[in-house]
Parts: sequence; structure tokens; C-alpha cells
Amino acid sequence: MNIAICFFGITRSLSRTVGSIESNVLKPCGDIGNTENFCHFFQLEEIDNPRSGERGALDLNEYTLLTPSWLQLDAPDEFLSDYDFNEVMYYGDSWDDHFKSLKNLLHQLYSLKMVTQAVLSRNFDIVVFARPDLLYHGSIRRPLLRVMHSKHKNEVCLPDWQHWEGGLNDRFAICKGVEAIQAYGSRMDDVMGYCKKYDAPLHAEKLLKYALTEKQIPTSMMTIKASRMRFDGTLKQEVFWSDRGRLARIRRLFSPYSPPVNALRDA
Repeated sequence: MNIAICFFGITRSLSRTVGSIESNVLKPCGDIGNTENFCHFFQLEEIDNPRSGERGALDLNEYTLLTPSWLQLDAPDEFLSDYDFNEVMYYGDSWDDHFKSLKNLLHQLYSLKMVTQAVLSRNFDIVVFARPDLLYHGSIRRPLLRVMHSKHKNEVCLPDWQHWEGGLNDRFAICKGVEAIQAYGSRMDDVMGYCKKYDAPLHAEKLLKYALTEKQIPTSMMTIKASRMRFDGTLKQEVFWSDRGRLARIRRLFSPYSPPVNALRDA
């Protein structure tokens, strides 16, 4: 098996999460197949995100901790000159923060698309998409093996928690097959289709569901949990109940890292 591990966005807190990435993502992939790391990051010198409460200088060289086989570094905002941001803004602001979070989401989707294009130029059986600012609480070995031996030619395996507002968790994924890799990794191309179809503001998890549904990509779920690590080392508490069926929702199975039942979403 040839396996690509794709990292994207901003490194944010990679020096604090890299240990869990090595143990729970890179090593399981390396034990099963031939692996290469692909990285696209924005060279963001300072983070200033009122929504997450983050502000401070970032380490521009953190990406070296991932020893990428392929790397592309871009300056923030440059791609927007070739993208009609005003057209997306026309449909509204899901976060109600003067489109700041919307712009951040488009940066993430662009970064994801860039690393996906690099991967698709090669011949990989499996692609693992992973955010570098997540602390992974368990190994992806079992779901990786399950996807490898699945009957489906194309499949996307997703976390079974935080499917906000009827969407699908977009934190990390295991993808098999060119069509699945393309659908997951290039969903920036589906942004306007989503907004026009639903006449609604862009929404990250609902966009993922739209992209996979439109392309009829089979999906499965994995129980692996991961928490967002802020740049200052603060671990974001997550709601980890399963969304696979009514029984799972009633039981509300939480990991040790989760907040109380009435915790509110804070992306």
C-alpha cells in the first residue's frame, strides 16, 4: 500500500501535537504501507482570532517537524485575488464575525485543495488528511485497515462525532480511491454550488456532506478522537458523543477530554 499523509492550513501548535501525530497517525501508516508526508501551509507570522481567543506570534519553521516529502508554503490572502470572495459573502456569515471566520475557512479549503492536487499527481492507494493542530487521542490503525479492505473502490472514513447541524466532521479523514480523495480534498470547488443550492451561508461540516453526497462517495465512521490545541498550549475541550444512531446519541458516550453535556460549540 502507498499511503500519503496530508497536512494543511497553519501549523499553529505543531510542536505540542507532533508527538501524538507521530504515535497515532504517522507510525500506524508506516507500519502498514509506504508513506510520504505532503504539506501545504500558510506562512502566518501572527495569529489573531477573537473567536478562539488566540493572539500571538507563530513559529514559521514548525513544519520541519513533519519532514515533508512535498511542501508548499504560501502567503495568506494571496489566493483571494483570483477568488470571488464577495460572491461567497453575498450568502451571509454563519459565524456573524464580519466574515473573518469565513475567510479562515476559505484559507483552509484552499490549502486542502493544494495538497490534494499534489497527491493526485502521484499514485497513492490511501490518503490520510490530518490537521496539524490536533492532539490525536488514539491510533488510526484499525480504521485504516478497515478502509483498505473495504469492498468500496472509493470511500471516505470520518470521525463519528461533532457532525454539526447535520453535516459531517471535517477535522481529519481516511480516503481511498481517486474519486474519494478528489471529493474530500477539493471541496473548495463546491462552495458556490452549495451556497446556491441551499441559498445559505457557507458552513464547513455541511459543505463536506454536500460534496460527498453530490459525488455519491460512500462514507464510514471511526471512533478516533482528537482535540484542538491552541497556539499557546491550551487544549480545547470537545464534545465527543457519537452521532451514529439514536441509541448512541442517548448514551452520549464522552471521552475523558470532553466537557459537560450542555457545552456549546466553539470552533
